[in-house]
Amino acid sequence: MPATSSPDKTNLTLMFVDVCGSTSLYESLGDAPAQQKINGLLNGLRTTALRHGGRVVKEIGDESMLVFDRSDDALALARELPLLQQQHQLQCKTGIHAGQVIAQDNDVFGDAVNTAARIVGLAAPGQILFSQQALETLAYRPQTRALPPMSVRGKQQALQLAELVEDQQADYTQVLDAGELASLRENHAATLKLTWAEGNLELKGSGISIGRENDNNLVVPLPHISRVHLRIEPQGNHWLIHDQSTNGTLLREQGAAPLLLRREQHRLLHAGTLHLIPAEPDNPAATVHYRIQLPD
Repeated sequence: MPATSSPDKTNLTLMFVDVCGSTSLYESLGDAPAQQKINGLLNGLRTTALRHGGRVVKEIGDESMLVFDRSDDALALARELPLLQQQHQLQCKTGIHAGQVIAQDNDVFGDAVNTAARIVGLAAPGQILFSQQALETLAYRPQTRALPPMSVRGKQQALQLAELVEDQQADYTQVLDAGELASLRENHAATLKLTWAEGNLELKGSGISIGRENDNNLVVPLPHISRVHLRIEPQGNHWLIHDQSTNGTLLREQGAAPLLLRREQHRLLHAGTLHLIPAEPDNPAATVHYRIQLPD
């Protein structure tokens, strides 16, 4: 077997750059010309990163992951991205984060890597987003625009992000402050009311897990129910059910045909019942009634 180096923990600045519109580009230009065009930008990105003390860890399709020892070097590259995009007539989304990673075999792993990947997913075409952690490690603070806290899948706390806005002529959208946004979310949030054999619950702004294990918010200790059977989470002014079970969940919504969910998600509407044992839809011990109450 090939030798594998031992993992090493270190602090790095991570940058994800994702080329936008590649699907339509391949369709309009054809595979070879589209790949050549995208590779031209990625090659320019790689050369520029090396000049600023960074390196490309990996390229997957039209996305590049880079690392820097210093956040200021990542900022220097970020400042050249608009020109690179203009030269190659492509747009990119960029996310920059700093934190501790596990470095092994010329690759990096860890929560900081996952966070950086989430940040680039939140960026708009042409937008460069910095995490608060990356900004705090800069020796020179560039002109940025603070964005509202953003919730992402897999992270318990919302991300505090800022957009690089050094172009004084750009027409940027004015952002509401965090207090105003929190008040709007609260006023427009829908309430989820749950009722089952053992009790009832009312949720607003926080999710719930249902399953056989005692760690769940709603415990249903039946053998055909998975340890963590499903999660229900708020998303804006509606609610999403995420089935994570082995046997599935039968969803019966008012005014809709029954739907069997298995490792899928679905938006809940109005009112209905969740049958945690689809083969026993009349079992009251495995049935959860829900009703969504919209704000006035």
